[in-house]
Amino acid sequence: MRIALVALAALSLAVPASAARYERVGISVDVPPGWTVVSKQLSVCTNPVQRLALRGHGALVQLVETLDYAYVNRFPARPRRFALKGAAQYRACCPPREAKGWFLSFRDGNRGFYAYVYLGERGTRAEALGLLDSLRIRARPASG
Repeated sequence: MRIALVALAALSLAVPASAARYERVGISVDVPPGWTVVSKQLSVCTNPVQRLALRGHGALVQLVETLDYAYVNRFPARPRRFALKGAAQYRACCPPREAKGWFLSFRDGNRGFYAYVYLGERGTRAEALGLLDSLRIRARPASG
């Protein structure tokens, strides 16, 4: 009986909680349980434009895309795995909230993005990074 309970407990830990897949404007992300997509604009900036914002467990992850396409090649390539380096800082340009957080910029294909990450009281670094790592971005259609 005890072996069966231990095996059942191990199985329940091995099965990840299901995540919903959200897609909009060529960007999709896994939204884990306890997280929601924020539908309102979180900053007054119009360039970059908000493409995605997610809130959960006191944390916030916002993804904005630059509309200055000539500038995109200056962005670093998207990392294989995202990381939050250094200490959280206040941001001056287009922050979605007045709190300390991390600011990342990256290029995925022919699109350039900024990401803001705020952990809040209960948000975890692993959750926020998991969201960013799950991003799937389609290329912007060629113009002309």
